[in-house]
Amino acid sequence: MSKREKLRERLRNNPKNATFSDIRTLLEQEGFVLDRVTGSHHIFTKDEVTFVVPVHNNKVKTIYVKRVIELIEQADNQTDAEEQP
Repeated sequence: MSKREKLRERLRNNPKNATFSDIRTLLEQEGFVLDRVTGSHHIFTKDEVTFVVPVHNNKVKTIYVKRVIELIEQADNQTDAEEQP
């Protein structure tokens, strides 16, 4: 199991203890770029997808952790579907 898979599994099993650095690492590994920061909102972009993560005291709320994981899994499923003939 790769580091990326371990991080994703750890966040999936315990989203309450996620830090912003965990979320940032995961998003950057998936090709997202931190486009800008407006106050507490960190805005990541990849192609035409924009994802906003509010951060307070280096913590990210559980709902945003779950949304990041869903977003990455959807991207993985689309990639798998495109590779199949």
